[in-house]
Amino acid sequence: MWYVIQTLGGQEEKTADMIRRMVTPDLIQECFVPKRERLKKFEGRWNKVEEVLFQGYAFVISDRPEELYEELKQVPKLTKVLGRETDYFIALGEKEKKLIESIGNQEHKTVLSKVLAGEGKQIEVLDGPLKGYVGDIVKRNLHKREVVVQVEFMGRKMELKMGIEMVGMVRK
Repeated sequence: MWYVIQTLGGQEEKTADMIRRMVTPDLIQECFVPKRERLKKFEGRWNKVEEVLFQGYAFVISDRPEELYEELKQVPKLTKVLGRETDYFIALGEKEKKLIESIGNQEHKTVLSKVLAGEGKQIEVLDGPLKGYVGDIVKRNLHKREVVVQVEFMGRKMELKMGIEMVGMVRK
C-alpha cells in the first residue's frame, strides 16, 4: 500500500533519505518524492530541470503500516503522517495512486508533454503525461513552459504544475 508523509516544504528529498536510512529496510518497498521535469531558460537557452511535484510530501510503499508508523516516529523533519487513524495511518486511495502512476514514469518523474499552443487556454497535447488531463488545465504559462492542472488528491482539490515543450501553434 502507498502512504503519504507530510514534511517541510523544500525538505522532501532529505526526509525521504532519512526514512530510507532510519527505517528497517524490510518495512518499506520504496520511499520516493515524485518529481517533474520543466524547461528553464539559462543564458538564453532552454534547459531541463527537475523540481518536486507534490511540495511538502514524501511517499512510502509498505505492506506493514503499523510497524512502519512506529519507526517513522523516530524520523526528524516529519510534520505528520497523513490519514492517521487510531494507532497507525491509512493507505492512499486507489484513485490517488493511479494519478501518480499515470503522470509519472518508473522513477516517479513527470516528463515534459509535447504540446501545440493556441488562443486563450487552448492547448493540444501531442504526447506525454498531460494527455489525459487537458480538460483539467486551469492555467498556462507559455513563458515558463508550464501548465497548472487541477486534480483531486486526498479529498481536496490540488493544483499541480506540469512542464510542457511547445512544438508549435494550433492551426485554425
